[in-house]
Formats: sequence, C-alpha cells, structure tokens
Amino acid sequence: MKAARKKIGRTTGYGDRLIASLEQALAIERGEAAPAAVRSHVITARDTSARPAPNYRPGQVRKIRASVKLSQAVFAATLNVSPETVRAWEQGKKRPGGPAARLLELAEKDPRWVLGAVHLREPK
Repeated sequence: MKAARKKIGRTTGYGDRLIASLEQALAIERGEAAPAAVRSHVITARDTSARPAPNYRPGQVRKIRASVKLSQAVFAATLNVSPETVRAWEQGKKRPGGPAARLLELAEKDPRWVLGAVHLREPK
C-alpha cells in the first residue's frame, strides 16, 4: 500500500495519516504491534470548581414550564419530582434546590432535553 501511494505522488496529508492509522490498527488486531498507552486526564476538584445552580423564584419556574408547554404533572415527571413539588415551587411555598435547581437550569437553557423525556401515548 505504501508503495502505491508513493507512485501516485500524493503529498502526506489527512488521507495518508488515516490510512497509516488503519494499517496500525490492523497490525494491532493481528498481534503484530502493541497498542499505545492511552492516558486521560480526569478533572478533579483541585483543577476546577463548579458554579452553584441558580436560585429560582416561583415566576421563573412557571416560565420554564410554560416555555415547553407542559402541564405541572408532565413537567414534574420529566424532572422526576412530584406534581405537588412543582406546584409548591410555582406558588412560592418551596424553592427548588440541589439537583432540582440544576435540572431547571438545564431546562431553561435547552428545553429540548425536557421534551425528549416526553413520549406521546398511542391512541387507543
């Protein structure tokens, strides 16, 4: 293969690197070469920190739910909380905290993931 590439006169580029990688993978598969060691860096608390989730007010929770056009019960199911909890958030009796506040933040930033958890039932 290498000789054929040289005869054509191509310059070394992306295609040549891709072919070389495939040849290396085949050699590893046949046991003719050892795979390179793979190291991945894990991000730790020493390297970074996460910002806290926002504090949502009742009107904000209502606005997020309204943006995806879901009932309280369906919205609650997507967040894995009870409908009573969503009702309490929207009435100001409770404030979403912890994982719920982060989920609301995600729902606010990208409502598609909330809608992705909703599955319409087949008509009977």
